[in-house]
Amino acid sequence: MMRTRLIAGTVIVVALALAVIGIRLWASNHATAQEPPASVASASPALAESSPLGSPMPSETASPMPTAEPTIPTPPPGLPAGWADETERTVGGPEADLVVRTGAIDNFGFGWPRHFTPFSGASTPVHPWVCTPRPGAAPGTDRSMLGTGVTQADLQSRPADGYSRCSSRPDNLPQAIPLAVGALPSKIHQVFFQMFLDDFQPTVFHSHFQVSLNGTRIPSFEQPINQLDQTGPIGKLVTLRLLPEYWPILRAGTVNLYIDDPTTGAPDGYAINFVRILVNPHGFRYTVTISCTVVDASTHKPIAGAAVSAAQVTTSSDAGGRCALRGVPAGLVSVGASAIGYDSQVQLLDLPAGNHGVANFALRRHTETIADLKREIQRNGSVAIYDIHFDTASAKLRPDSLRSLETIAQLIKSSPSSHWIIAGNTDNQGGAAYNLALSVARANSVVKWLTEHGIAASHLTAKGYGLTRPVADNATASGRALNRRVDVSLVK
Repeated sequence: MMRTRLIAGTVIVVALALAVIGIRLWASNHATAQEPPASVASASPALAESSPLGSPMPSETASPMPTAEPTIPTPPPGLPAGWADETERTVGGPEADLVVRTGAIDNFGFGWPRHFTPFSGASTPVHPWVCTPRPGAAPGTDRSMLGTGVTQADLQSRPADGYSRCSSRPDNLPQAIPLAVGALPSKIHQVFFQMFLDDFQPTVFHSHFQVSLNGTRIPSFEQPINQLDQTGPIGKLVTLRLLPEYWPILRAGTVNLYIDDPTTGAPDGYAINFVRILVNPHGFRYTVTISCTVVDASTHKPIAGAAVSAAQVTTSSDAGGRCALRGVPAGLVSVGASAIGYDSQVQLLDLPAGNHGVANFALRRHTETIADLKREIQRNGSVAIYDIHFDTASAKLRPDSLRSLETIAQLIKSSPSSHWIIAGNTDNQGGAAYNLALSVARANSVVKWLTEHGIAASHLTAKGYGLTRPVADNATASGRALNRRVDVSLVK
């Protein structure tokens, strides 16, 4: 009897020891080296405590750690029907006249905290890296991506984030996300894109993302995305209004959303969980309010009549430079301010539903020095020129354009073997055909002036886009002023 008890006791001890070892092995595969950055932990402490993912991942620059295997969890309340499907097309539903989605609403398969919905504007808890494309995921979603401008030398010599270090070519090359729009409603009033973005960090790594739809760049999408800091990694919803001049892109039937950083070489990996297009939304359930001020950066005097907008809400600053925005979709809220003669400015506010935000703008007078142009070309591949002026309804250059023309000539001469596109753009006043012809004529006038002042014609191409490529809302005077411009782009 004593021997039996000893054997039984030994078996129990061994079993307990094996259990402890198993628990420690599991923990070693799921624990992290350190707490998340303070900015992440403080962004949503309640969510971090309720996270089903366990401990957060290590800092972005640490060596890659093992990642948890994604699973499809039970959804929390608030997700739309069909949330687990990789694609959706809903006509006449409760949210909008048309909703098109690519990517399952599942946080890369890691799931959401209890009572969490991504549409409330709250950030996800820190989660493991999505180092390899997730099997079965829709194209361009649930995968780590790294800008095409990044080389192996960049990875070896520059600071890099976790997604960059735990993924490799060609798996992490940027990939377009196709959205099957199909037939559009007979009348369109508003179009919004909602993207659940993850680990974009241009403010940390000085990357610069370009956003295009079917090959056409959308500057109003690029501005807010290039202000993100999603260290963690963490994910969050951003809702962006598509300006009316870009709506014809939707008529192609399928819209390919493509995000890439082809210019900076910054190892800033990123991922996208899902993208939705909402045509004629029926209001937004989760909203925020914003107070704003607009002043001159040099004099600190208020700027009256400045246009300020966020998503579907646009207003003007009063005599004291003050304004308010209400009913703005929650999440990463892009607030833009513009005034004639000033550089426009965009701020990105992190606002979960029910919160009140403050956006204080100090606008700078527009300048076009050679240093300004070179810096923007290096960062963005193109630069907008606003101080080239023409006679009304004419392609004749005015004398007050001389300084900007000379600066463009200096820019091109500083890279004599390169080729350049000189593109004319207009506001929406007048018909499309008229504006297209006018923009082509104005671009040709600039090219003619440059060739007469020492630039080889073989290195220049004139293009005109008319009213089709706005950078601001044509509904405001300051927006129309921003759209009347000449773009100078470096081809090679």
